[in-house]
Amino acid sequence: MNETTYTYVVLAFLACSLGFWMVRERARARRAERLIAAARRIAAGDPEAMTGTRGPDDLGVLGDTIDHMAERLRSVTGTLRSRQDWFRMLLEHGSDVILALDGGFRIGFAGPSLPRVLGWTPDQVARRPLADFVHPDDADGLRAALETTMRRSGFGEPIAFRFRHAQGGWRSIEAIGNHPEAWPGPEQIILTGRDITTRERLEGQLRQAQKMEALGRFAGGVAHDFNNLLTAIQGYTSLLLADLGPDDPRREDLEEIRRASERAAELTRQILAFSRHHVVEPETVDLNRLILGLERLLPRLIGEDVALVTALEPSLAPVRVDPRQLEQVILNLVVNARDAMPQGGRLTLETANDLVSESDPRACPDLPPGTYVVLTVSDTGTGVDPAILPNIFDPFFTTKEPGRGTGLGLATVYGIVKQGGGQIEAESMPGEGATFRIYLPAAPAGEGGRQHPAATAPGPGGSETVLLVEDEESVRVFATKALEKQGYRVLQARHGRDALLRLSEHEGPVHLVITDIVMPEMGGGDLARRLAGERPELPVLFMSGYGDDEVAAHGLGSDQSFLQKPFTSDVLGRKVREALGR
Repeated sequence: MNETTYTYVVLAFLACSLGFWMVRERARARRAERLIAAARRIAAGDPEAMTGTRGPDDLGVLGDTIDHMAERLRSVTGTLRSRQDWFRMLLEHGSDVILALDGGFRIGFAGPSLPRVLGWTPDQVARRPLADFVHPDDADGLRAALETTMRRSGFGEPIAFRFRHAQGGWRSIEAIGNHPEAWPGPEQIILTGRDITTRERLEGQLRQAQKMEALGRFAGGVAHDFNNLLTAIQGYTSLLLADLGPDDPRREDLEEIRRASERAAELTRQILAFSRHHVVEPETVDLNRLILGLERLLPRLIGEDVALVTALEPSLAPVRVDPRQLEQVILNLVVNARDAMPQGGRLTLETANDLVSESDPRACPDLPPGTYVVLTVSDTGTGVDPAILPNIFDPFFTTKEPGRGTGLGLATVYGIVKQGGGQIEAESMPGEGATFRIYLPAAPAGEGGRQHPAATAPGPGGSETVLLVEDEESVRVFATKALEKQGYRVLQARHGRDALLRLSEHEGPVHLVITDIVMPEMGGGDLARRLAGERPELPVLFMSGYGDDEVAAHGLGSDQSFLQKPFTSDVLGRKVREALGR
């Protein structure tokens, strides 16, 4: 090979090598560009980006590494997104409100549950002081609790405060603050709160019910003792009046004693109504008709300077109540409203049908889901201070001047409504009047009114033998005298065991047993059960200074078999004749 040929061969080899190198470098550049583009897409947040670069060289190894990194990133991102969705669901659907506060207690972050719980959007509360939304009376206590939390790491003590709702009014919040030790953001405290408004209302109702139950038991016992005393007073007065002529100078004094005892008896009836021990005679009642029947009486009761307005639902459902007690409820509320409007005003009586569903926020043990008839009595009077509003149904609690009220009016209303299975609510503000809302269970459709049996015409007396069982000596002695004066033969016993002994010792027939219900040794109910097995033909007339609790416990309820204390000799005589005539 000559030198020229050799030169051309070398040049051709060099040219080929250069061309191959240029092709390879161009391919390598394209692969590098794909690597760079894929890396940029991954850096921009596209975990689906792939390099598509393979091979044993350094770019292939780098491409495999980037693809593996992208795959791991996709897995981690998916996990994070899933956990993020899970946490977002917890925040949005949880019942707790989460607020992040900076060192000045300004809101830096609000959880997504805020609009549902408190009505505000996170943007509306962001960068605003927490104090802007807290009740002024609770602001100092909340700030002190947050400052204490700031001085240490971890959770502080729970605190309750009132938070203003976006639609007005206040919600009771129970919250706890947490001061994270290594929190990266400007916020210093994570405040987690829960709306306890409904719980507070239910707890208040429970406390009120427990208090009223305890007071009711006490009041019922007091009324029972009073009724025993009044039975003797009224009874002996009636016996003396029967023996005096119409012109006897002592008659006027006895009449005054009788009237005073009747006023005292009315007071004990109010106590029994408040304590829910009063005997009720329920009927199916049209509340609209009952109110219309009172319309002629109410203007004279409230005076000319008070306007009476009625708004009655035409298709009002009937209710199952004692109409006399319901009239007392209306009259007590009307008198209370009249006294709250000394300068005149407007009194409104309104009726409506209402359905309380299971999801209704009003639903509670005292107001279970169902159909109700609502009676609303509202006035434009002086109103009631919110601080004392929870106490207005307490017995003997009154805001009137001494001598103007007994404090039993609203307590009686409360007792009657609760005894009828209803619920009463009160709303009032000073200077804005008061509204009382009474919920009464609607009667079942098609239920008829109560059928009153025709009363047996009482005779002048009788000659039958009566066993009188009474542990109170004054009542027992009076009733014996009254019955003997009417011609009956009376056997006396101090309690149930004594009565059984007298029956076993007596040789002749006994036509009637008159027994108190609550007695030592053996009560009237146990005595009646013994007699039902041994002498089923022997009628029993129960009497008591209590009421429904004792009557219901023994399956009673008809006035044919129950005599409410106090009573006079005439009433006793009529009841005895009715019991003997059955």
